[in-house]
Amino acid sequence: MIITCPSCSSRYPVNAASFAPAGRKVRCAKCGHSWHQEPEAASAPQPLAGAMAPGGRKKMFGEKAKAEPESPAPEAAPTAEAEDVAFADPAPESEVEAAPVSRMSVAADIGNRFRREVRRAASMRRGRFLIAAGWAVLALFVAGTLGSGYAWRHEIAAWWPATAKVYAAAGEEINLRGLEFRNVAYERQTEEGLPVLAITGEVLNITDKRMALPRLRVGLRDQNQVELYHWTFALEEAALPPNEAAAFITRLSSPPPESRDIEIRFADTTDIASADRHVSRDAPAASAGE
Repeated sequence: MIITCPSCSSRYPVNAASFAPAGRKVRCAKCGHSWHQEPEAASAPQPLAGAMAPGGRKKMFGEKAKAEPESPAPEAAPTAEAEDVAFADPAPESEVEAAPVSRMSVAADIGNRFRREVRRAASMRRGRFLIAAGWAVLALFVAGTLGSGYAWRHEIAAWWPATAKVYAAAGEEINLRGLEFRNVAYERQTEEGLPVLAITGEVLNITDKRMALPRLRVGLRDQNQVELYHWTFALEEAALPPNEAAAFITRLSSPPPESRDIEIRFADTTDIASADRHVSRDAPAASAGE
């Protein structure tokens, strides 16, 4: 059953069984107008009783109807009123409120689509935020790792000596000893008619603590960088305070004439033993002093 609001012409589908034969009060959900709605059967036009005679002849004033044989009347179809009687226990009277069929469905569809778009946009924003946050965290981690690795490079190289090569490849030499050479130079001299090679320089303590001074090793090489001879010598100072330097000078009589290059570094146990063997074979004498 479809009812129409007399105020705004909005149409509503309702259950006809919920209407009593006398009708009921309803209210429009759109404009709020209330009215008394008759059931659907009550709105059908009813024939005027007694307007026509059973035989089809109209009664006149004072005229008696002629007795005519009447054919048995056909069984009457159930009227709307009779159908209404079948619903003797209708639902309690209350206001019927619904939304217009077409407008309600369109509004619901628009609302659903709007909510879907809002959820999709929110999900995309969350995804972009999480991706950006992940990249930011990764960048901070990499920057922090590189910064810490550079700031603590000496401590890292001292704890893990293999990393010194990594720092050297990156252009940052790491001095694991805490000592370095400065102002190294050489000079060819003559003493008592013999050639003498004099090498001078300084050893600097670059740490913030007192460092023991090892022996120094000097090597002479030819033009093909093949070592011809080497020797070791000790400095007068056994240790250096922080940021202090110790000067040195060493001389070698009758150096090999083919020597073209000099290498000077801190000696280890192998270098000291090898130097002792060279001296025992009557190699040219080397002396050190200030």
